[in-house]
Amino acid sequence: MARSPFGKCRARRSCLATWSPTLAPSWQVEATGDFNGDGKTGIALQNTDGTFAVWEMSGGQISQAGVVANPGPSWKVEATGDFNGDGKSDIVLQNTNGSVAIWNMNGDQISQAAVVANPGPSWQVVGTGDFNGNGQTDLLMQNTDGSVAIWEMNGDQLSQGIEVANPGASWHVANTGDFNQDGMTDIVLQNNNGAVAVWDMDGGQILHASDLANPGPKWERRWGPHWLVHSTSIRHLRNRKNTFS
Repeated sequence: MARSPFGKCRARRSCLATWSPTLAPSWQVEATGDFNGDGKTGIALQNTDGTFAVWEMSGGQISQAGVVANPGPSWKVEATGDFNGDGKSDIVLQNTNGSVAIWNMNGDQISQAAVVANPGPSWQVVGTGDFNGNGQTDLLMQNTDGSVAIWEMNGDQLSQGIEVANPGASWHVANTGDFNQDGMTDIVLQNNNGAVAVWDMDGGQILHASDLANPGPKWERRWGPHWLVHSTSIRHLRNRKNTFS
């Protein structure tokens, strides 16, 4: 059984503002999001045995901590997003066999769990965003061969899967954001040689692709343990002193 990530505080009990937790190395920060809808960002953690937990935050203090569930060590938290439109962040998980699932969250409680689809183990969830501007959170995927795809979602149901393009295996999705302010999420990529590019998106179509600059291969926009990373994950902060290295 995983050691509790709450120190002397019990699960689902408010922790004292003076408490300064020390995580066991088996617990890792995986993502952030507003899981209880209070307008404050919380922290999602996962143990190497699969156990998933949420820290609800108030500034730099843990206001409440709770163990959510243990889907097993083959399931990994990959991203967060509000898939059911209730104003609360939900959890995206992926199995080592490729299966993708969504947990609709209400604080540290799962209100609904659904397996979306299985694209196969060569496809990895690398981000979330509203790529077609319809107000629904979508999933961003990348294959080990470099192919980038978008799953347009309707809640936890896959409404359409679109393969966007294949920039080659040396290019990796690094983050997402709305860079041209058109209400649709765009994609940031980085090459193994350090080059950074942005794809302005309209659904599954690239409206414009921009090569920004090349800071060199020692500079990386990384938020995950692999190049297959996502904007909501901060797990790589465990091993680097800063966002850039």
